Amino acid sequence: MIRVLIVDDEILVRIGLKTIIPWEENGFELIGEAANGEEALRLLQGTPCDIVLTDIRMPGCDGLQLMEEIRRLSPQTRCLILSNHNDFEYVQKALRLGAADYILKLTMEPSELLQKLNSMKETIHQEAEKSLEASRLQVKVSRYGKEAKEKRLRELLVKRQGTRAEVEEMMQEFGLRAYAPPIFVINLRLDRYPEVLEQNNFRSEHLLHYTVANVLGEVFKKYSDGELLDMGGGLFTILTDRYQEAMIRDMQDAVATFLKLSVSVGVSGPFEDILDLHHAYDQAEKALAFRFYAGPEALVYFDRISYAEPDEIPAPWLQEQWEKLLDIRDEAALLAYLDGGYRTVLAGPKLLPDVERENWVHWIHLMDGFARRLGGDLYSAPLHDEMYPYHAVRSLETLEDIYLWCRGWLPVFLEYVKSLSHQQVRPEIQVVLEMIGKQFNQPLKVSELAKAVGFTENYLSILFKKETGQTIMDHLTRIRMDRARELLKDQTYKIYEISEMVGYGDSNYFSKQFKRMEGVYPLEFRRLYLGK
Repeated sequence: MIRVLIVDDEILVRIGLKTIIPWEENGFELIGEAANGEEALRLLQGTPCDIVLTDIRMPGCDGLQLMEEIRRLSPQTRCLILSNHNDFEYVQKALRLGAADYILKLTMEPSELLQKLNSMKETIHQEAEKSLEASRLQVKVSRYGKEAKEKRLRELLVKRQGTRAEVEEMMQEFGLRAYAPPIFVINLRLDRYPEVLEQNNFRSEHLLHYTVANVLGEVFKKYSDGELLDMGGGLFTILTDRYQEAMIRDMQDAVATFLKLSVSVGVSGPFEDILDLHHAYDQAEKALAFRFYAGPEALVYFDRISYAEPDEIPAPWLQEQWEKLLDIRDEAALLAYLDGGYRTVLAGPKLLPDVERENWVHWIHLMDGFARRLGGDLYSAPLHDEMYPYHAVRSLETLEDIYLWCRGWLPVFLEYVKSLSHQQVRPEIQVVLEMIGKQFNQPLKVSELAKAVGFTENYLSILFKKETGQTIMDHLTRIRMDRARELLKDQTYKIYEISEMVGYGDSNYFSKQFKRMEGVYPLEFRRLYLGK
């Protein structure tokens, strides 16, 4: 609705104007009436108005004075002048002041007034649409400009940047100020990010990142000046030359208080030149990787970490000692040995996190080798915390997480090992096991297996689980993944080919199943095996 104010010192004229046309039916709302300019201005102070329909001659503040005040206080408000035949000079002045149009009171027809009002209404709507479109365009340009700036900064951080001239041109283009040394790059990563996503408290990954960035940004503004970038995957990066540790602590506290999440932080060493941005980012990432030892909500400075070479540190456990304790199933001694190895790692010089993680992968490999000598394997053992051993050791974020998982899994593994020594399955189940071993690369159905041994599907499923400790599908998956691991060692096969060779038509599904058991995707497993 277009809001209209009527201003005239004659009450009969005001009454006539209010009744001459059906205002609301034509899209107008009368917001009031005034007898002179002073009254009109008082009304306009508290009420928005689109059109003022005003007499030109009034006692006190007349129409011309009213228009001058309106032009000063509310330039978007339009005026339609009511005049008499002898008001020509006043009308000319009113038009120069910006009046949209005028109409003669004595000869005014309802249709003429409505036509002029509708013309003004159309102009108001067109200008409102233009203003809205301009505002949208400004927001769009601002957003795209911000996205382009952040994309370019991410490239400078993650990759090696161009020449000094190119970097300085980019900074000028996006209005980035020159940074004065010492300059720092700070990486902040949400702890246990996959679990946070699974809990789905934020409905989407995009909304999670948006919310965290807002919280971090509010703290950042209080302390420093620079750039806060969303790098994706739970990682945020800060570029600043006004670093304060109090800022980081407040960021961690704010995320914990408002979002119930924890953040670990890696801080680069100070650097002098903006061309060292990539080098500083790499330092921040290496510092952040130390949370493997420090645990969640870590704050690690690159300048304060040091790693030992693998050959400088003896293995925390010996294969011969482990196998001796496994042979006698001494659970207490095995747990004590595991505890001692963990304490040794914590107390002594630290290896690179990836190297230390592989030590624990090797420990799992020792356990797998022992189970296989007894006719079993780790994939047939019951899961602990819904995780396969290799997946747990390769995917858990901290050394403490890995140690606690292994400590909880060890008794489960020992129970499984004990069951292997006297495990004898029924002949029918042995037939099913042989069928799966030979036909694992085909689309096997439980109904076909059940028919082969004369059982119903339900009875076979129950009996298979009772006899082997696993479901038919879990056993089939294990057999397929055993074969996939062997095929992945041969570089001549592509991933989708291996997927088909082990019975999966969908290579994406195959990759997800493989990662669920191994903790890495097939391509990563191949690289680990080949040492690349």
